Amino acid sequence: MINSIKLELSGGDFEITQGEDFSVTSDCLNHLVYEKDGVWHVVSDPYHGKYAKTVITLPFLRAFTNFQINLTDGALNLCKTDCENMEFNLKNASAESDTVTSENLYISIAHSNLRILTDSQSTNIDCGYGTLDLRLTRGSYSIKSQCGMGKVTLNSSVIPKKFECNNGNRKINVICGMGDVNINT
Repeated sequence: MINSIKLELSGGDFEITQGEDFSVTSDCLNHLVYEKDGVWHVVSDPYHGKYAKTVITLPFLRAFTNFQINLTDGALNLCKTDCENMEFNLKNASAESDTVTSENLYISIAHSNLRILTDSQSTNIDCGYGTLDLRLTRGSYSIKSQCGMGKVTLNSSVIPKKFECNNGNRKINVICGMGDVNINT
């Protein structure tokens, strides 16, 4: 039984949607798709069909233990997702996500942009260079932030380079280099 997802995507325009079952369709981008030890893997081959449109379909209302997205040189649109652990690793990419409900959310951005709506218990952000727009659906949060040359904003107000606020049981930890992290509650 598939309980986790690992996507290695590059060189294309990707859409993750919900449907009847697991599937991958593409204009011309080649993919290696397989299941191993309960993990469904999709690996794109950007050298055959670069910049093609690819649709990855996941079963309706399916919760996953782990959901990992590694995206390089591409664009991604992610549907509503429910999982225990969600991980985004973006490099030279852009992504937008509907609501991600998770216990643990990890986001790593290098020369990328991500817009995400989330309901997570613990969020860890590493923004080297790029922009992250994080919208929180509900709850009160404790935020710890360390920032270099970039900036972190909380509800449109720039916070100090080192900042800690313990206002809730949900946690956000931000490390920001030269990027911009915008958090809206």
